[in-house]
Amino acid sequence: MNPRGPRGFKGRGGGRWRVLPTPQAYRGTTVQVCGLWPFAAASARPNIGTPLGPDMETGATVCGDAFAYFQAGLISSASMSVYGLNGLGKSSFVVRQMLGLADRGIVNVVAGDLKGEYTPIVRALGGQVLNFGSGQHLNILDQGAMLEAARRIGGERGEAHQALAVDRALDMVVTLIQIVRRRSVEDWERGLLRRAIALMIDDHQRTKAPPPVLPDLVKLLQNPTRGLVTSILADDEKDYWRETKDLNRSLQALLEGPLGTMLSGQTSERVRLDSPAVNVDLQVMQKKPDDELAAVMLACWSEVFSTIEAANALTDAGLLAQIYVNTVMDEMWRGMRLPGANLVDKADRITRLQRNDAQGNIFVTHSLKDHSSLGSEADNMKARGFAERSGIIVTAGLAVPDLRELSEVKRMSEKEIRTVSGWSTPAGWQARMVVDPETGLSRPAPPPGAGKVLLKVGERAGIPVQMQLTQLEKELHDTNSRWVAA
Repeated sequence: MNPRGPRGFKGRGGGRWRVLPTPQAYRGTTVQVCGLWPFAAASARPNIGTPLGPDMETGATVCGDAFAYFQAGLISSASMSVYGLNGLGKSSFVVRQMLGLADRGIVNVVAGDLKGEYTPIVRALGGQVLNFGSGQHLNILDQGAMLEAARRIGGERGEAHQALAVDRALDMVVTLIQIVRRRSVEDWERGLLRRAIALMIDDHQRTKAPPPVLPDLVKLLQNPTRGLVTSILADDEKDYWRETKDLNRSLQALLEGPLGTMLSGQTSERVRLDSPAVNVDLQVMQKKPDDELAAVMLACWSEVFSTIEAANALTDAGLLAQIYVNTVMDEMWRGMRLPGANLVDKADRITRLQRNDAQGNIFVTHSLKDHSSLGSEADNMKARGFAERSGIIVTAGLAVPDLRELSEVKRMSEKEIRTVSGWSTPAGWQARMVVDPETGLSRPAPPPGAGKVLLKVGERAGIPVQMQLTQLEKELHDTNSRWVAA
């Protein structure tokens, strides 16, 4: 008998393995794998939340999403930031997150899809797709969800929510004027606008007439009531006209500009949180000037987050079951760079108050450079705080300088930096094409680093994961469809 060693049988007729291969690992419940003893072993990798793929080092299945980790007490907020170069799978990772959260009843809301890439996924989930900027109107004075919540709640709390609806409409109008002017609105102008908006909303609530629109506000300011005249301490209407001429010019420029048609009519379709998912598709705005894009993004954010706030108000009043929402904010930095738009401040408030609103979020961008290329140093610091407050940092392939900068926010070891930077560089110069056996059509093969991500949670060592997409995910989220050729 030949004695058996740890690498095989010794002696004549035996065979020793010089390198022991790592066997493929599979995950299952104790009921499923109990018959495989002694080959079953516990895994040190997280197994709660959305399935992502195998650990690239051990082969163990890795699961995770911000909601599951937050509810398990692993992170302090249900937030995630995703970084990576183009074509390496950032949005595919986000799609997997959306599918996993939707399976648990969490509503995914893409608050501004500049590429239209989430529309097929949302439609496949049976969700709602809004195409503002492409024939659909968005009335910035229509705070329907918040006013409906105020009506149902009633009493002092209802009055407080109606006042909040007025403030939200005022904030939208003021920011749009600042975008047109490229400078701030005066304090007395803000006060005048608030009084005018409150008058119109009170009239709308009392008479049940259609919600006021932006041309109604312009008309009221050009034909003021006595209360509006005295609110700015004007002696008479002539004095009022002289003082408000600049404000009326700005509003008229807004109405007659490229956004006038979209923002002047009644809202075509409101955000519905009873839908499995919502996508605000802004693909038609992608090549528009930054001021137009910032205005539309702002209007869409206002609609989305006022709807979430109204739902939470009804929940607090015992009139609606709690709705959990995951907001996806992909490539939002272009609009944030516009001076006066205040999108950075609004995003900053979102990330600070999300726990109170039963809300999580996923920020998606290329690198921390996007956080530091805004209009002012103050905005840069606020944007950097998005990454600092993220419970989970996910990074696909990035250059070494970008990874070192990211390491200042979430510490990364030299091994992790070398590993992730290697994902963005092909191993050789050979052409790599994929041919569909049914159609014979070819397309560029995914780069070697596609689908590889490093999952960082707090100060823990990062987990390298190879995302494994299903065929349906590949069909619904195909960002290289234009590169298919015979």
